[in-house]
Amino acid sequence: MWSSTDTDGKIREGLIFLLSQGIIDDFQVRAGDDFPFRIQVPAGVVPMNEKQVRHFMLGAVAAHFGPIARARR
Repeated sequence: MWSSTDTDGKIREGLIFLLSQGIIDDFQVRAGDDFPFRIQVPAGVVPMNEKQVRHFMLGAVAAHFGPIARARR
């Protein structure tokens, strides 16, 4: 599933997925910072640490795809 083997690489892949689906506007990774992940959403840029960005990605995917998964066919 993952092409990366390290945690930062997996987080980058997740953020690239969110970006490709239009869920986020952009992101930056600043190594060595207390909040290395900078996620751009319509409200602005949100700095996050590793734990926060993992929770954000889970919530963003659930919010975006949840209605699609629950839709009656």
